[in-house]
Amino acid sequence: RRSLMNSTVFVPTPGAAQFSPLESRLHNLLMASARTPLPPVRSSRSHRSRGTSGFAAATCATAAALLCGSLGLLGISRAASFTAPSGTSRCRKGARVLAGSPSRRGVAAAIIGGCLLPAAVSPVIAASAKDGSSLMRQGMNEFKGGRVGESVRLFDEAADAGYPKAMLWQRGLSLYYAERFADGAVQFRKDVEMNPNDTEESIWTMLCEARLQGFDEARKNMLQVGRDGRNVMRSVYSLFRGEDEEKNLEKLQTAAAGSGSDQFYAAMYLGLFAEAKTQPEDARRWMEKAVASSYALNSGDYMADLARVHVDLRGWTSADTQAKKEL
Repeated sequence: RRSLMNSTVFVPTPGAAQFSPLESRLHNLLMASARTPLPPVRSSRSHRSRGTSGFAAATCATAAALLCGSLGLLGISRAASFTAPSGTSRCRKGARVLAGSPSRRGVAAAIIGGCLLPAAVSPVIAASAKDGSSLMRQGMNEFKGGRVGESVRLFDEAADAGYPKAMLWQRGLSLYYAERFADGAVQFRKDVEMNPNDTEESIWTMLCEARLQGFDEARKNMLQVGRDGRNVMRSVYSLFRGEDEEKNLEKLQTAAAGSGSDQFYAAMYLGLFAEAKTQPEDARRWMEKAVASSYALNSGDYMADLARVHVDLRGWTSADTQAKKEL
């Protein structure tokens, strides 16, 4: 019955009392909390320049402090069960302390543990979260530069450093372009498990599985998610699911002739849809339109970088590359 508390704060002695049922439940709850990673902070899906902030690391550090403080409080309650050896007594200022009274060393150790352990553990957890986030950002930069394989390696290292792997949607995108479609589908499905309202990850799961199973079979197995707040993405989702295909194609073509983020996302997903249906000419036309949009050129959205990478990897000439050539 050795526990983290016993091995860290107390040294159990023969005859020490065992955990009570209530204490055992609290201890197990604290240990489960220690094993559960906190998800990073993510920005809105409407603009995919997503990442983490220092808030995530601070959250991890705060959680560590609360956990260790709770362990200290639990330790105090346990200290009451550590007794002096039978038949002995201790005196302090004339007061006789009978055998079986709480050990002052146990209480002191519990208090010290509750106060000092957070200071010792929190920086370690925060540093780990920071390292994972830093590796994730490095992976994003490598992907933007078209170095897909290197981006996958960095995303894997980010997960090993403690960044929640199920939240690494960027890794799934890199796996798609690395043509590791089975791994990409697994990544996206895990992401949807964490966020069942994630429309885009459902679509990317389907895109990966269309390469393995064929378009029609992948469409049948497409993940159902909650309602997206963006009109354009609701149309994209319905299109991929085969719901009123002609109607949603028309809606997206109209949006692609407009402006702003809707224009970009409509054109990009029309291109991806055409590619999934093995219609390369339509895929190229729509993806080049997405890359040439004002939103793609000025927004800083990670998905705009993805569209450029897509065009470059397919051997097409992106709009910004063509403009540089003309200059």
